[in-house]
Amino acid sequence: MRIATLRHRREARKCLAFAGPDGAFIAVPDALAAMSGTRDAVPMNTLMVPEANGWLEAGGLGMLAALRDAALGRGVAPADMADWRLDVPVTNPGKIIAVGRNYMDHVREGQELWAKRGKVVTIPEFPSAFAKFPSSLTGPDTAILVPQGVDDVDYEIELAVVIGTKALNVTEDEALKHVAGYTICNDIGARGIQRKEMEAQIGITLAKNFPTFAPMGPWLVTADEIPDPQALEIGMKVEGESRQHANTSDMIFSVAYLVSYWSRVGLDPGDIIITGTPSGVALARAEPEKFYLRAGQTVTAWIDGIGELNNTIADGPR
Repeated sequence: MRIATLRHRREARKCLAFAGPDGAFIAVPDALAAMSGTRDAVPMNTLMVPEANGWLEAGGLGMLAALRDAALGRGVAPADMADWRLDVPVTNPGKIIAVGRNYMDHVREGQELWAKRGKVVTIPEFPSAFAKFPSSLTGPDTAILVPQGVDDVDYEIELAVVIGTKALNVTEDEALKHVAGYTICNDIGARGIQRKEMEAQIGITLAKNFPTFAPMGPWLVTADEIPDPQALEIGMKVEGESRQHANTSDMIFSVAYLVSYWSRVGLDPGDIIITGTPSGVALARAEPEKFYLRAGQTVTAWIDGIGELNNTIADGPR
């Protein structure tokens, strides 16, 4: 099942929506209104507040599936996208854990890059990560804003794992049972700032958390439709040119391992783990300045079985 959060284009409101067989999204409030007073009616509280994240739990996803089937059976009309646009699928995550160096080819290009600076990068023995703040989120078809004074904004295609049930110290075998579904993240970073933060040995924070530096979407695909998250083709295009292309089978640490490992901090419904990027980033190219993102460009992050996440690049406030 594909589930989206819709944001009204003129009014300050959002709602959940689910896709029908034709790909058109039916807004949950419209479906609930059509079912009101019928035997197909379902409780409204869990499904009417996207920010609450209760819909991501098994009970919430079950209600959405039942509501979808009933709405399709009764011919409920899809949402008018002249009034709505796609928003970030999970609008209020408690945590966004961003795993680094999780594809071997990306590790190797990092080794070459840092060797030129006299640094040694080893193959990771555990899945280290940094935090992406929820304030850095932006949805599909929005602008990624280049901060004032920054000229080295880079892209990274990543599979995003959305947690559906609380997880604390879960085993790798149990881990995927706690996943609600998957979406796409373009982990944007300011490379010069990132290098300084890494050399300070404190952690990457500012470089990855400017507003709009976590485009995510276009929707959530529930875990039942992606039985093996280690068999997905993923890629990144800039202005239609392929920049990254890999398969999630190339991950050093699997999705199950990542969920198990990071469950030690306690994971809650709506928490997100982004799982690392493959090779092909601008920073690692022979002339990176030719590949950094520039205002006016369009970037497309794609994952088979999920879809495409499109964003434009624009100059931020001066």
